[in-house]
Amino acid sequence: MKKYVKRIIHSMVTLYVGIAIILVVVFSSYYYAYGHYTTTLIADKGEKAVAYTRLNKNIEKGEIVFYGDSITEMCDVSLYYPEFEIINRGISGDTTSGMLERLQDNLLDIEPSTVVFLGGTNDIGKNVSIEEIAGNIESILKAIKDRCPNCRIIVQSVYPVNKNIRPRYLNQVNARTNDAVIKLNAALVELCQRRGYTYVNTYSYLIDDEGNLKSEYTRDGLHLTRKAYFALAEVIKPYLVESE
Repeated sequence: MKKYVKRIIHSMVTLYVGIAIILVVVFSSYYYAYGHYTTTLIADKGEKAVAYTRLNKNIEKGEIVFYGDSITEMCDVSLYYPEFEIINRGISGDTTSGMLERLQDNLLDIEPSTVVFLGGTNDIGKNVSIEEIAGNIESILKAIKDRCPNCRIIVQSVYPVNKNIRPRYLNQVNARTNDAVIKLNAALVELCQRRGYTYVNTYSYLIDDEGNLKSEYTRDGLHLTRKAYFALAEVIKPYLVESE
């Protein structure tokens, strides 16, 4: 009986140790991929929107604002754009419909001088049609222009993805495809030409020879590394200088 109990205890200890090791490996992988964003990226979107609304009360009007989803949220503007005063209003997991919903409190009340917009990849991940995504983006940008006629609008192309990233449990591409991204970017080009917005083809600076997001620019196939953000900053900065 005692031997049987010892075996059970030994098995339980082994099981718990194995689970602990798995959790440490997974958490370490996510921390390697996202750094201090490991926890903030899974925070409630609604809470972040409310927090931004509170912060806006202490912000001077007429600033440059980066508006988007997690790719924008993870962009440390003070690190990558130290020579500019930039307000970051990105929220992880946000879709273009979510951005439209929080637009008034999170962006319009700041009355920005320049908006750098990036959005749509999460819509693609939810199988939203290209037409609906482009329509939402047009509504967002029109609302900005209606409220702030002199605001300069800079639209980044949606970034490519890389479904080949390992380990697989880190890969965040899911339903996103580069074919869908290319189609959405074509719609954004047409929108910007028709409305007079500035379109920046950031997509072309991020792809490898096979048309995927460069492996050195991502650890999960979707979000960017510091190296990628620094490279993109060199592309975007000249447009910000023109805005000043």
